[in-house]
Amino acid sequence: MKVLLIAEEEKTTNALIPVIKKTGAEIIVYRWLLKALDNVEEIAPDMVVISTAEYPRHWKTFAQFTKSAIGGVVPKIILYNSRPMSDDEKAKARSLGVFGMFDSLDSAGLTALENYLSGKKDDAFGFVSSGPKFELVFTNPKSECLVTGLVRGVSENRIEFSSDLPDMVKNLAAGDTIERATFGENKVYKCVSAKVLSNGDRLELKLT
Repeated sequence: MKVLLIAEEEKTTNALIPVIKKTGAEIIVYRWLLKALDNVEEIAPDMVVISTAEYPRHWKTFAQFTKSAIGGVVPKIILYNSRPMSDDEKAKARSLGVFGMFDSLDSAGLTALENYLSGKKDDAFGFVSSGPKFELVFTNPKSECLVTGLVRGVSENRIEFSSDLPDMVKNLAAGDTIERATFGENKVYKCVSAKVLSNGDRLELKLT
């Protein structure tokens, strides 16, 4: 098994590396998440452990990129949350298919990590959804940037979407066409295109 650890703080890596090595896994450590994202196809990890406090926005980009299968790699993602996570963030993590979370570097937290690595534990993170789980990632046709976010609602072929970084979609207007998008429902993914219906507090799209 190959594990990618993404954490900037030395105290975090010092605590987590021995636990990962204990499982017999090969470990690769990156201190810069975006650099890890650039290389994730080449690394092809089975699992990824990310320290979310150090990358409060970009862990979602990483998770959505890998879970969308755009990178050709679908690892199990485990989050280390040294800061409390809101219910909305837990919902986001769940929608992205995050495998597990732990919130401390004490014995309880490290035991939870070890259990995740061995496949013994898969929590609901305090958030349970009885309905389908939707995901969307697309390339902004004007900036060519990868856009990730949270699907707020789906009705037939219409989607309400909130971008993780609103500035990345503010240049989109009604009538614009998004040619490159990946839409997932319950971890079943397909390539789609979409037309922008409106762009306000949320982006409203129609799949085509």
